[in-house]
Amino acid sequence: MAVRTLPPSARRPIAALWFAAFAALATFLFFLRLVMAPHAVILYVVLPSLAAGIAGYTWGGAILDPSRFHNYGQAALRGFLIGARTFVIFAALYACVLPMLEGPWSLGGVGNLFLFTLMLGIFMGGPLAAISGMTAGVTLFRFGRHFFAENGGRVSETSIL
Repeated sequence: MAVRTLPPSARRPIAALWFAAFAALATFLFFLRLVMAPHAVILYVVLPSLAAGIAGYTWGGAILDPSRFHNYGQAALRGFLIGARTFVIFAALYACVLPMLEGPWSLGGVGNLFLFTLMLGIFMGGPLAAISGMTAGVTLFRFGRHFFAENGGRVSETSIL
């Protein structure tokens, strides 16, 4: 049986798409019952997905490296950290985009809006980013081991914990 390997250059884009998709799914499910204006969809669905894609591209490709990540716990921790970084990236994007979409905000208050989003947004966005990041990290680890593992896609007993 031939060994399937994932080239290192493909790890980062796959991780970016993976984390962005999980962020989009999480925000769609979170805001499922709300009727949202188009600019609210940009702020609360598109921006978190973009932030997760950036964080996934920057830090998530390592999950697909079998020499660096050996178990689900490591992948969950990396996913949690990517979720935390996603929230910081989202806060920066939100602070820059909100003044362009909403009337009463000005670009002069971007720094204050960034800090405000970090402090108060953490109560709603923090857990959502952490849970979706951990879920994305674990499933990306499983996806990588299933499709690109050197051992034929089997995860050993020792890689469960």
